[in-house]
Amino acid sequence: MKRSSVLIIAAAIILAVSVGSYLALSLNQPRLGVEEIRIGAIVPLTGPFAQLGSNYPLGFQMALDEINNRGGVLGARLRLIVYDDKNDAKEAVAAYQRLVEVDKVIAVVGLDSSGIAAAVVPEAEKYKVPVFFQTAGSPGLLTKSTRYAFRTCLPSAPMVVQAVAEFVRENGIKSVGSVVASYEWGLQVKAAYDRLVGPLQGVTLQQEEAPPGERDFTAYLRKLQPLNPVLLSGLGHPPGVQTMIKQAVEMGFNSRYFVGAFASYQLYFDLIGDSAYNRVLEFSCINWDSAEYRATAEKFYQRHNKWMDMRASTGYVTAYMIANAIEKTRSTDSTVIANYIRGSKFEHPIFAWPLSYTEWGELKEATLRMVTFVKQSPPGGINPAANWWITTVHKSKPLEPFVPEK
Repeated sequence: MKRSSVLIIAAAIILAVSVGSYLALSLNQPRLGVEEIRIGAIVPLTGPFAQLGSNYPLGFQMALDEINNRGGVLGARLRLIVYDDKNDAKEAVAAYQRLVEVDKVIAVVGLDSSGIAAAVVPEAEKYKVPVFFQTAGSPGLLTKSTRYAFRTCLPSAPMVVQAVAEFVRENGIKSVGSVVASYEWGLQVKAAYDRLVGPLQGVTLQQEEAPPGERDFTAYLRKLQPLNPVLLSGLGHPPGVQTMIKQAVEMGFNSRYFVGAFASYQLYFDLIGDSAYNRVLEFSCINWDSAEYRATAEKFYQRHNKWMDMRASTGYVTAYMIANAIEKTRSTDSTVIANYIRGSKFEHPIFAWPLSYTEWGELKEATLRMVTFVKQSPPGGINPAANWWITTVHKSKPLEPFVPEK
């Protein structure tokens, strides 16, 4: 047997023990007295974010199936109820209300974008049923008084820029160009670049602002060409970041690095081919290097014939975090579960940092990874169609949690 196969088998055993240990204890503990515990998901199954958001419930459901196959949590089975937000805030609010009032869920997960999350958070505070964002990073989503909203994979925008500033400083980068969108996320990224990157000694920073719906970035890129930026960032323009990078390549930008925005990894290769190798920098909350991730991703591929990407992995981990809170508190009360998660720490071997929180739900121990792509086949059995894999180029120091003004 090849050594890699032995490692994956060993990792599968370790993973089953590490994430299932509390469930094994449930056999000898008091039951909850209910047969089923429901968790809701609001995700974009249609619309512009469907390619990304639709993977999240697949990872979440796989975790629930693992838990249920081991007997559930204190005798109760977990059930996921999924609604499509259609990338529409009103749809998301209606879905949240239906999940809480009709389906009687104890938590709601998913929430792929800041616009959707901004509409749902007030509902969570009103109903006291917690929501967990997968990739909604606007700082304005949380206030000092929020108690039922939690980030998971994506820290707030100023925290992400902390990681980029570290990378710029440690690699001696002297010129940084940035294109941001004129909405809250983009403007927060712009302000953070001005605050954290602009003052770095010897660094020249130039930023250009484009509408969120912009898809022709040539005018903004022409303004940046005289700078000849070593690092060209699209972090502040998630809707158009990959199109922007494609156009920069076509215009002959010789930037050493292109910075993405938690976007689809595969799409870089579809758009710019070999130019993505060792040049595009993306972000990750997943420990791609861990044997535990690889064992889990192999099971995911066998189940869905798809790669277990960052969003699917986040769903998987979030499911275990919620199940752990139910088991530890021996409660299905949403307030009890939210309080436990806010005051505790949950660690999972495939996640890049411990999930622990400030009082208002911001990530307290995030150590964000910046990754690039190398031309090699992925580890066996997890994404056979790809001819690229991921390597970490920077692991940030623990990011300072963003503190809301109010």
